[in-house]
Amino acid sequence: MDREGNNMKKFVKIMSLVLMLFLVISISACAEPADTAAKTGGSSFNAADLVGKWKGTGDEISTLTFGKDGKYKDDAGIAVVEGTYTVDEEAGTLTVNEKEYGLVFVYSVELSGKNLTIQTDYGVPRTFTKK
Repeated sequence: MDREGNNMKKFVKIMSLVLMLFLVISISACAEPADTAAKTGGSSFNAADLVGKWKGTGDEISTLTFGKDGKYKDDAGIAVVEGTYTVDEEAGTLTVNEKEYGLVFVYSVELSGKNLTIQTDYGVPRTFTKK
């Protein structure tokens, strides 16, 4: 393949990722705010329980990976977002720092056994089951 073809493929891949991120942010902005205390049950969760792989359930197509080293990966098949994460156990929040574009997402967390629900203040809940 020539250089122009490789550049076009890279451009299409980047534009696909940008479009996906735009859609996620747009959907998040359209939802009604939810009460964080209600989502976390007013209690904290153990950050160590997040470590591992989480497969999306329902309409969620992503598989999330949380490393012990603070690395984060959101694999939606057509696009992969990588970065780092931090947890505030008392507040019940997860902060994801996306590496490539520098985006930051703060999610409230509900963790119950092998079920995980994360949600931005104005977002649609994302649900997962531990693999």
